[in-house]
Amino acid sequence: MDRFHNAEWIFAAGVTPPVTDRYFTYHATLSAPQGRATLYLAAHAEYAVYLNGRFVDCGQYDDYETRQFYDTLCLDAYLQAGDNELVIGQYVSGYASSSCNALIPGVIFAAWDGETELLVSSPAILSREDVRYHPDQELLTPQLGYNFNFDATAALPPLTPSVPAGKQKALYPRPVRKLVIGERTDAKVVAQGVYLENDKTLPKAVRMQTAYLSATRREYLCAGEDLTWQVPADRRCDGVYFVADLGGEAAGLLTLSVDVPTDTEILIGIGEHLDDLRVRASVGTRNFCFRTVAKAGHNEFTHPFQRLGLRYIQLHIAAPAGTVNYVGILPTDYPLTYLPNPMTDKLHRKIWEVGAKTLQHCMHEHYEDCPWREQSLYAMDSRVQILCGYYAFGETAFPRATLEMMQYALRPDNLLELCPPGKVGVNIPSFTAVYVREILEYMQFTGDLTLGEEVYDTLKTICEGFISRIDETGLLPLYCGSWAWNFYEWQPGLSGHLHQFDTEYDSLLSTFVSDALRCFAEITTLLGKPEASRYAAASRGLAEAVHRHFYDTASGGYLTRKEDGAPRHALTQAMALFAGIVPEELVEGVEQWLMSDTLIPCSVSMTIYAYEALLKRSDKHRDYVLSHIETVWGRMLSAGADTFWETALGADDFEMAGSLCHGWSAVPIYIFSHYHLP
Repeated sequence: MDRFHNAEWIFAAGVTPPVTDRYFTYHATLSAPQGRATLYLAAHAEYAVYLNGRFVDCGQYDDYETRQFYDTLCLDAYLQAGDNELVIGQYVSGYASSSCNALIPGVIFAAWDGETELLVSSPAILSREDVRYHPDQELLTPQLGYNFNFDATAALPPLTPSVPAGKQKALYPRPVRKLVIGERTDAKVVAQGVYLENDKTLPKAVRMQTAYLSATRREYLCAGEDLTWQVPADRRCDGVYFVADLGGEAAGLLTLSVDVPTDTEILIGIGEHLDDLRVRASVGTRNFCFRTVAKAGHNEFTHPFQRLGLRYIQLHIAAPAGTVNYVGILPTDYPLTYLPNPMTDKLHRKIWEVGAKTLQHCMHEHYEDCPWREQSLYAMDSRVQILCGYYAFGETAFPRATLEMMQYALRPDNLLELCPPGKVGVNIPSFTAVYVREILEYMQFTGDLTLGEEVYDTLKTICEGFISRIDETGLLPLYCGSWAWNFYEWQPGLSGHLHQFDTEYDSLLSTFVSDALRCFAEITTLLGKPEASRYAAASRGLAEAVHRHFYDTASGGYLTRKEDGAPRHALTQAMALFAGIVPEELVEGVEQWLMSDTLIPCSVSMTIYAYEALLKRSDKHRDYVLSHIETVWGRMLSAGADTFWETALGADDFEMAGSLCHGWSAVPIYIFSHYHLP
């Protein structure tokens, strides 16, 4: 049954486009005579549902204009006899980012009791802009969009009828389970004192980062066990600060309960560490700080429109007295079953345990690189996450949904968008090649061939696009243009030098594409298609060209670029071995190059290719692989890692913006399990 047959996409009236960084609410009376109701709902870009003043749920599954996803929410536990007040909050970013594209804003909903329609969205639904949120349009990060500025003292405008949103219905049920919103996470105050502003005209994150902090003993600042403070009148300061520790990396909805005697500004900063002896709220163009103005008296505030990744929360409260009843998050996790940890060695067990936690914190609506800075889906990252997740959780529905969704991000140049379903101005061509491998590995691991059938035309378009670019050299020239990012990993010479091109060819792009064509040949065979020989031959041709142009006879290794003169990168050797570029008689020499200390090593993300290159033929290098894993991941654990990092440099990388929870760093789970180590 089409639950939305009588429902319309609607939007608040009187709003002039473009709509950027604004919030709206929709109000309706829901009568459920039997005390039962199910709400079917979709929104762009985010929604939050309240019934009779109680929070029900939030979290739109990011989608496309031509493929919209709706949620099914049971309201029974929130209903009361007679009429019920239904309020649906909506956030419209209007900012095309790597986590969400800018689509036509609107909401659509329908409430049913079994086969009885109770309520549908229409222009008669009353709505208004939630002007308590001020659109100051400071980017949380370029990948996530804006942070928020909420004023609880602002007066709301009157409700008025809505208008048609101008969206066509193309609705599908959420393809994975709904995130579970848990109870408040315990947080422990680990630092406190008073602060003095440096410059109140600066962006709020910079204000927090540059404020002068003076630590104060608990017995001086607080009375009793709760966070109640009374700053002496002669103490020169702008307010009090607290730093709370959630006890480990977490992902969830920011929540604050506070009592203040007067209307009070509160800055809320988040971070993954305290390397600066405070939360690193301002990092380059990133603003990990939010602002709220609490009204005099008691305030309860949860921001339901942005899931945050964090461990620490810092408050700057501009009041000489008050009480913080709670600061923390409502955790939002994808429901997973952790499979038994199969490792016997203590260190290996810990690596598995922390790796599994890292994976879960990078799974929400889809796979995401990290919960803190981006929450973006990448083909290369998700390959690692999917492979590891098979063994950590036995999860197959989540990878299938992600891989299925990615096919709708095909561009006119036959590449996938870098971060579907978002939209950004750059693209990494090699990541599209990895997507083909992801599909094959899913089919091989699960035995489910239906996904291959579903995305077959997309894969064929991708592969034909690659083949069409192979030139007279037998190689694939690098993509060029302001959008082209010829990236492979975060190591010197492989990070792409965005928009800068010092060579027309490298070995890695053609190697990744050769592997993709070989994978597609296997997919066609599994599906009984007649075209396998075409793609197998194209793969071999590329492989032979890579060997011919980039194998250095004098050294016995592979060049990344002809200009290198000698082997430079471990990843180049790993990919040559992994993709079957290396003739059998030369394999041992290339393996020695891969294991040598003279090359730029593979970063955390690409160790999966290095380890598989060494293990896929025999187990003679298993001790080397184990030792390497113990060294790299053991160092993170020794440094106190609660989840594994983006790179070995941790928070100090990327000009002090390194992520401390990154899905691609769970590599050992797959290597341990797939290759039966140790």
